Amino acid sequence: MRCVQVLLATWLLAGQVLAQGHQLLGDQVVVGSRHWPQWEFAPGTVDFTAQGGVRAHRLRKDINATGDILDHLRRYPPSALEKKKPEELTLLDAVQAGSNRQGAALALDGDPATYWEPAPPGEGVDLATQWWFVVDLGRFVFARRIVLRFADEQLGDPFLLFDVLVSDGTKPARVAGAANPEYKTVLRMLQPNKSQRVFTIDLQGLDREVPGEGIRFVQVVVTGSDGVRGREVSEAEYLSLAPGEQGAVEYAKRLADGGEIQVDQDLYEELPAERRGSIRFYRRERPRLGELEVWTEGDEILGGTLARGGSASAPLQTLSLGGFIDGDLESFSRPFVGVVSLGADNDREVFFDLGSSYWIDSQRLVYGPFRTTFGDYHLEFSDGARAADGSLRWDRSVERKQVVRGGVHFEGSDFAPVQAQFFRLRWTLYATGTGSGGGGAAIDLSEIQLYGEGVQPRVVLESDLIRLGGSRNLLAVHWDALTPPGTQVLIQTRTGDELGQVQHYFKKDGTEVSEAEYKKLLAIFKGEVVAEEVPGNDWSEWSEPYLDAAGSPITSPSPREYLKVRVTLLSSDPELSAEVRGLGLSFADPVAQSLVGEITPVRVDTLGRQQQFSLYVRPRFAGSDPGFDHLLLVAPPDMRLELAGLYRGAQQPLDPVAGVEQLPTASDSLLLRFPLLGPGAGSELIRLDFRTALFAAGAVLNAALQRGGKGGDTWQGSIPGDAVADLPGNSTTLVGAFGGSALIDEVQAVPPLFTPNGDGVNDEVQFRFRVVRVGDGSPVLVHIHDLGGRLVRSLTEQRAFSTGAYAIAWDGRDDEGRLLPPGVYCARLSVDTEVRGARIGRTQVLSVVSLAY
Repeated sequence: MRCVQVLLATWLLAGQVLAQGHQLLGDQVVVGSRHWPQWEFAPGTVDFTAQGGVRAHRLRKDINATGDILDHLRRYPPSALEKKKPEELTLLDAVQAGSNRQGAALALDGDPATYWEPAPPGEGVDLATQWWFVVDLGRFVFARRIVLRFADEQLGDPFLLFDVLVSDGTKPARVAGAANPEYKTVLRMLQPNKSQRVFTIDLQGLDREVPGEGIRFVQVVVTGSDGVRGREVSEAEYLSLAPGEQGAVEYAKRLADGGEIQVDQDLYEELPAERRGSIRFYRRERPRLGELEVWTEGDEILGGTLARGGSASAPLQTLSLGGFIDGDLESFSRPFVGVVSLGADNDREVFFDLGSSYWIDSQRLVYGPFRTTFGDYHLEFSDGARAADGSLRWDRSVERKQVVRGGVHFEGSDFAPVQAQFFRLRWTLYATGTGSGGGGAAIDLSEIQLYGEGVQPRVVLESDLIRLGGSRNLLAVHWDALTPPGTQVLIQTRTGDELGQVQHYFKKDGTEVSEAEYKKLLAIFKGEVVAEEVPGNDWSEWSEPYLDAAGSPITSPSPREYLKVRVTLLSSDPELSAEVRGLGLSFADPVAQSLVGEITPVRVDTLGRQQQFSLYVRPRFAGSDPGFDHLLLVAPPDMRLELAGLYRGAQQPLDPVAGVEQLPTASDSLLLRFPLLGPGAGSELIRLDFRTALFAAGAVLNAALQRGGKGGDTWQGSIPGDAVADLPGNSTTLVGAFGGSALIDEVQAVPPLFTPNGDGVNDEVQFRFRVVRVGDGSPVLVHIHDLGGRLVRSLTEQRAFSTGAYAIAWDGRDDEGRLLPPGVYCARLSVDTEVRGARIGRTQVLSVVSLAY
């Protein structure tokens, strides 16, 4: 197709437009490499590739927490930084230092060639009061090891003596009003170090409940230095050093016994030559720390919930839920775990919508000052699938049976990976009674953390508003994607003609506030009010996903002026992600300004029985519209369509259309060709009569019209509406209005007595029946039992859509292929589908058949 060629040729050019998430090129909408960042997606859920594509983000285990300090610092800035806008924060805001604070940030940049080198200490000053720095990791983490990497030998020296301390961020309880957190030492160098350049501090095993040490701050304190005697060098090397690197020069007096003693230079120069000993030259010590690494559990999930557009709630208790996910142990809340007397509902929970989908395999709880645990509790996860009653389906991954314990700071569990977007922590209240101080019981809960590994299983991106430059008929969508096994790309569209506006209110400092908060501000603090254009009331829902990457007809209503595109990246394999590199849509002028379609009757009283329907299409033409000469009607795959007639006219009764030709197509479709109908041709209304049977609770039928010859790919879909004023419905959706609740109906065994003797007459029996109301591809099962109840044969038929008419044959043999003895057999017919909460009556049917020779 020309569209594909244009698309491939212009993807590189499309990257030149930075302000939008797309580019209009002629009759094409093109999305290229530089457009993806302008699309809408939950922060941190996509990665952009070197090839210009976009893929789902990969969650990591065993990460260096200094690599993303700034992301976390901007998400939940500490109180000392609240006056700064998040975008104004830099890595330097995470560092405090007694010397060379700017350089301390270089020890966190991932580049071992840059380093922190403290400035020479003042005269008579304790080294440890100047040579130190503290790093705020931006959030609480479970650290498994800390690594210090000193500069290479050519660049500098390791610290001679130093300590490493850590803190979880909590203030010392015994010091009222303490400003600084309490630290513990995890490494203390007692022997001078001149050569070791990499130090690894193992923190695993320090806590009996979870692997690793819970920390937020790391402090490095240098306690010893050789100063001007960093390393001995030759005189030639000494003279070649820059003045700032030249260290001490030591002079020695030779003793009578051959030994030497250090003396001042002045005395050395007065000594006779035979008494002069050696002269030693030193390079000044260059204490340079190249990198500080803090290796932790992995990428934590819950901390980004609110930034991704997720939510948190506690249905039966008011809790400060943000404190559970902000990485700050000082912000905790107190969920009740016990009450004086139990009531009717004693279950409690905290619920999180994570804002995106993840593979999750471990959880951690951090308890507050009193360090008292939950009693029994469990964790449940949901991927968003719904039960028949519309509620989320939950899987329980962790169930802790324990009494309330004291003295526990951390606890957690590891479990088999589960795909989830929703998470809840649930516990059951216990009765405290009315003993001494009888009352409710609560615990201090500081943090809830979730971890996982692998590519996110589901990520959604949405385009910016695409203006088509007028009312356009949308033709096809094409995309370039890599889809390894187990991955999938879903492309969807929605369209409309109207735009609405949403007002955004900002303070002078750029902080967005609500309209009510904005109105309360003094004029000097009010910033801009920015209007954002959003889809209006006439926009369609998202289309069904398109199937053919090389070119799929666009099914969203058109012609329309505005368009949005949604891309969903799916993966069932945590190791693999789909990647979309480019996308394009083609459009054209419409065959008519509008095509309004309506089917009658829309109510179907009996499922599975054929009856006649009429599709009415009312076109609205402009004088320049080309008109149409093809009509396509498409039903769901389980429905067969039969043509009954095509009619046209200005009013009822309509006249038959002459020269109608039915073209080959699938059984669920009707494709007709006929003489051109257009402006001024007496075609104010068209009626297509057809016969079909409805098997499901409902079915959407789609009609489209086309002008052949010129722009042969230009199909324009009809829009459901009021095509005929006196007809009810205004829809192209058939609805089953039935009173029965059975899934299986009209069961027959034909013939009821069969003789599998190979004579070609009644050698097998057919179980004929209809399956209705099942909207998926659930398998249909026939289990055959003898009169003793023993299962002798299992038959299965599975289709993409389970609804429809069936004829499943049995040849009188068992599952091993052996001919069964004569007698009466019972066949149990069923559909293997989920029916809980759906008010389904008969889900299986018994049929009796006789076998004889």
